[in-house]
Amino acid sequence: MSEPTRPVPTQIGPDGNVMARVTMSRASNLTRAELVAPPDNAIPVIFIPGIMGSPLIATGPNARLMGNDNNWAWFPDDATGWVAGLTKWKSYNTLTPLERKQLLDPQQTRAFSTPEDSDLATVTKFVTTLPVQEARNRGWGSVSLDSYGPILNFLEAQLRFILAQDGRPYPGIMGALPRDTSIWGGLKGYSPLKTDDLKAAAEFRYPVYAVGYNWLNSNSQAADYLAGRIRAVLERCRKELKVKCEHGVILVTHSMGGLVARMCAKRNPDLIQGVVHGVQPAIGAGTAYRRVRAGWEDVAGAIGLGGTGKKIMPIFANAAGPLELLPNQRYGEGWLRATYDGKELFKLPNGPDPYTQIYLKQNAWWRLMNAAWINPVGNTTQATLISAWSNYEKMLGQAKAFHMGLGDYYHPNSFVHFGSDASHQAFHKVTWKMITGYLPSSRPGMPPTPLPPPSREQAITLRLTGDNHEGRAMMTNDVGEESWINKQGTAVIHNSRGDGYTADIQGQDQAGDGTVPAHAAEDAAEKAVFAARMTGFDHQGSYKNRNVQNLTLYSVLRIGANARKLPA
Repeated sequence: MSEPTRPVPTQIGPDGNVMARVTMSRASNLTRAELVAPPDNAIPVIFIPGIMGSPLIATGPNARLMGNDNNWAWFPDDATGWVAGLTKWKSYNTLTPLERKQLLDPQQTRAFSTPEDSDLATVTKFVTTLPVQEARNRGWGSVSLDSYGPILNFLEAQLRFILAQDGRPYPGIMGALPRDTSIWGGLKGYSPLKTDDLKAAAEFRYPVYAVGYNWLNSNSQAADYLAGRIRAVLERCRKELKVKCEHGVILVTHSMGGLVARMCAKRNPDLIQGVVHGVQPAIGAGTAYRRVRAGWEDVAGAIGLGGTGKKIMPIFANAAGPLELLPNQRYGEGWLRATYDGKELFKLPNGPDPYTQIYLKQNAWWRLMNAAWINPVGNTTQATLISAWSNYEKMLGQAKAFHMGLGDYYHPNSFVHFGSDASHQAFHKVTWKMITGYLPSSRPGMPPTPLPPPSREQAITLRLTGDNHEGRAMMTNDVGEESWINKQGTAVIHNSRGDGYTADIQGQDQAGDGTVPAHAAEDAAEKAVFAARMTGFDHQGSYKNRNVQNLTLYSVLRIGANARKLPA
């Protein structure tokens, strides 16, 4: 008769290796300790955050702009203090538009280069599944742990133990085996994980890493940076953890991180086994135009990041990364509209070119950028305006080149989830609702006469006379056209030259996640192996949602179950 055994739990040690603690017992105790060795093959899981999801370090002359003891250019994990200023007198929220431009200069900022760059107190606060130093070694401190700590801890905990000795799934895996898949929303390409799938997936370890990047630079640069980090992770697994890494990595992305991952995969297909995309603005989002022109649309964003375009424009205009979130050449026609009394006056772009038709227009009232706020130095000269616009054209050129280079590429083993929630509307189209001015009454006590609406030709060429940068524009008509109008019961001829108008940006128009409309995310779903149209979360908090976490776990396990060796 065999001697009884007791299982000994394993954990990750300070050096990243699997370890176990065994207590010595008397020789008379015949119960033996049973230690199950982890697999000697690994597929690292690497998390890629979205825009503003990576803390940045200031490196230039403005490194101490936030105070002598603070060299952060961006520190999202102190949202109420460093960002919003609710608990600190000096904060990002208190910076002027010019100071924001200076602090978030792509040439004067950098992502983390060593584990010690991360904030020790933040890592200690949010990490629950790894020793703090190992979490730093894996790059967890290079991303916002307030936003992404939940998914990192969840994946690290659940992927460490997939099948028990008796062949049954560990309890943490059960979330990836839903009895009712409707809790995940509308699914495409779903197939349940069977015992054989779990056995195949359990042949690998899945150490969870994170790679933050400088989101101010083009995603093209971030893609190359990510490729370098992937190689470093694989090298560490081979040399320090002594495991075989012949299957590349699995990327899990949030928002703009999906664009980074796609370009990285396009350039380095031999590094990546599969990609899990979350809430990706795959072809851009109308929300980006709205925020540049009018500031953040929600209260929290307005308080922390800016409720006026004057605070957003200097960042976007001088950084290619943010510009790459604008609707690109594949977004579709007519997403920027002007209406009067419910009727459409005009829509842009006509064809696949929002760059010249919208983004490079300097004087149109519906333009994206105001040259005076690209470099808001105060008393601007013509030379200052020309220089500012020239730099913006350069950044937009980088963004367009990225869009064109990425095209419609997706890794062939892509798993996608996105929000399509009517309670979290987002901007698919951006609509300016036009209101006409009035002719003063010529008789006492009579109401003024509304001016006639402009024609399409007039509407698109109105001259901008005022802009509050919060979604309202004032225009005047420089085109004289004569028409009959009813003025206090009398038909008179009116010339439109000098007529005044106001236009207001209307609210969100499509189900989404509050930031990315379903339209922008669906592009990824069309080519995906698996896609889920979900509800119940907002954009930034998507990976805190338990359904999203379980679905991500499911996606990783499916990729692992079907993993193939990649070329060396």
